[in-house]
Amino acid sequence: MASCESTDFDQIPRNGFITHFEETDHARMPFDSYWDISDNKDWDERVRGDENKSNPIYVAPVTLKYVADAPKTSRERRDLEELARYFDARLHSVLGKLDAADNTFNLISQPRADAYTVQIAILSVKPAKKLENLAGDAAGFFVRGGGLITAADREAKGSISMGARYYAPGGKLVAEVADFQRGQTSLLGMALVDLNDFSRYGYQRRTIDQWVDAFAKLFTTTHSTRVKKPLFTIKPF
Repeated sequence: MASCESTDFDQIPRNGFITHFEETDHARMPFDSYWDISDNKDWDERVRGDENKSNPIYVAPVTLKYVADAPKTSRERRDLEELARYFDARLHSVLGKLDAADNTFNLISQPRADAYTVQIAILSVKPAKKLENLAGDAAGFFVRGGGLITAADREAKGSISMGARYYAPGGKLVAEVADFQRGQTSLLGMALVDLNDFSRYGYQRRTIDQWVDAFAKLFTTTHSTRVKKPLFTIKPF
């Protein structure tokens, strides 16, 4: 029987950015789709610091070129562009700290032939339905406190999907991942008003935070390390 998570695989847009879709069992990757042709030997040697290997890694700006259902108004476009900038800022902030702390990780600002290259695209995004969320909050914390978070509740919080392509030095495509996430209520938000209900893409920022944390762990661990998809977040906003 398929898990509840596996159904999200079908929600990832097939719009040309990702060319290899393989549903994951989440044994290693916290993403719904994962494809890889590398034997991971060079990557694991870099992570372990074998032979002083420290290949540079270039993370390209997050692109909106492949977003399904393009924004219809200038305000929606600005909000989406701000979301992409948030994704970029979080990635470079977290990865920059790893670079400073770990001599096997070298984040660079421009592409190079000898560097690993990561390209990330937001593939779809739906904002939270704020009026519906606020009405649910006004009903009181007993429903949330009791843990009765329904599918409709999560649907009202919007969704986001992304894809990432990974190139080895020299430009060969060696891995692709993609993921779809509906808005998640924080642990605090299960009992109190969730401040993301007031924000167009607040829940999607929360998902981006989780993706960035996953990328950070994947970039700094050997291929056998399991990175789990979180069921909820402790962040209230």
